[in-house]
Amino acid sequence: MSLFLLLAPALGPAFLPAASPHAGATPMPARTIARARATPAPAMVGLFGQIAALPTLYTLMSVNEYATHRWYQHEEFNRDHALQRFCQRLTHWFQKRPLVTEDGRNNMIKIRGGGHVEHHAETYDDMSLKKDQKWRQSKAAAWLDADPFRGTAFTWKVTFLMTLQMLPTTLPVFAILGFNVLQTMAILIPSMLVHALVWNMLHPPMHGLPNVPFTFGAPGAILAPLRNTPYFKYIYENHQGHHVLGGQCNYNVCCPLTDHLLGTYVPAATWQKRMRAVPALESTERWGVPVEPKGVPQAPIIPAGKATEEDLSPTALIR
Repeated sequence: MSLFLLLAPALGPAFLPAASPHAGATPMPARTIARARATPAPAMVGLFGQIAALPTLYTLMSVNEYATHRWYQHEEFNRDHALQRFCQRLTHWFQKRPLVTEDGRNNMIKIRGGGHVEHHAETYDDMSLKKDQKWRQSKAAAWLDADPFRGTAFTWKVTFLMTLQMLPTTLPVFAILGFNVLQTMAILIPSMLVHALVWNMLHPPMHGLPNVPFTFGAPGAILAPLRNTPYFKYIYENHQGHHVLGGQCNYNVCCPLTDHLLGTYVPAATWQKRMRAVPALESTERWGVPVEPKGVPQAPIIPAGKATEEDLSPTALIR
């Protein structure tokens, strides 16, 4: 009987059973039935959209991560290139900003990378962070002192901003795949949370800093059991190479792909040869001991008492 009741509206009002006089229910008017039949069902995502959704989102996240890391955090936007010149012209057209300075130079638009360049200057090639008194007196160290995680962690605010950055690409692309806005956000928001968890699981501990608490950002310690998986070892080594080569390659961190597409990926076998020797742990003060997976490249160690002033100097402050 229940199957008949489900099918009856589709068959027409003539097939609806009469209400029992003892049931107390009012029969459904034929007009109401017709209106219900005319109401379109919620749009369903097609098979192609279902299959393509996660690979597509991963690709968009990889591009967003790459662009943010390279052109914002490393301030490459500040250099003279097509995007910089395009933005100069936009501000000239809409805000009357001069294209050249009084001395005839290009009027460059400058941004700050949120302390990331200073973070590179503080990092030895074994991924530990310097803390000696001379370094602590530098402007770069003073900039990092305002952040308990010294520019290494994703706060909730950063995760929110990264999610906003994804919207201009994700919404139209997923609309093409057949997703509405709510369906898209139901995939995007959890994915960006996973990205923040992976970042915070990787980045602060690999530089000897503590786990990120929930009150500060995504608590990466939740994923700590994954630290010796092939994926984590790969992204750890990949980010090691980024530091060893002065922040000029391997811009992807959690979502490797765009470096390979744009030719900025450098494998460990190449960058390992360029690792600079670092002072022994007992030779100089550090913020902590890096947490690393088994089998990653190790920087040469300068024995205690043998480190020179040059050995204690920060890595290149790339601008």
